Amino acid sequence: MPMTDEQLLGRPVGWWLKEADDRLNAAFDRALECSDVSRRGWQVLSSLSKRPSTLTDLVATLKSFDSPDAIHGVVAELERRSWVHEEDEVLRLTTYGAQMYTDLTPVVDRVRRQVQTALPPDDYINLIRLLARLTEAL
Repeated sequence: MPMTDEQLLGRPVGWWLKEADDRLNAAFDRALECSDVSRRGWQVLSSLSKRPSTLTDLVATLKSFDSPDAIHGVVAELERRSWVHEEDEVLRLTTYGAQMYTDLTPVVDRVRRQVQTALPPDDYINLIRLLARLTEAL
């Protein structure tokens, strides 16, 4: 049974944002568990697939998702697996890392489609607009 407006407003916006983020993380983790890579690991692979990067720049790119220490840990794990290689302070995907990125892209795309289709298209874009407006206002 859908919640009433009163029930919905009984929780602050921060609760809803955190709950949505937790559920997004869980959905990505479930989808990616066959590869034994986390959502953050995927984000590192995705970022490096677009362009090689220094660790400092990568941390800056992903700072809204996790702490610098956590991102350093993810990079270290991907280096241990030989998915990422650092040379002259620049991180790059290895051949294997690039293949993993290619293999995992459809998995991630399925979760993204699930998120986008959870709402009618007009509601989805309105949600994005509202979140952008809230973010800009804070």
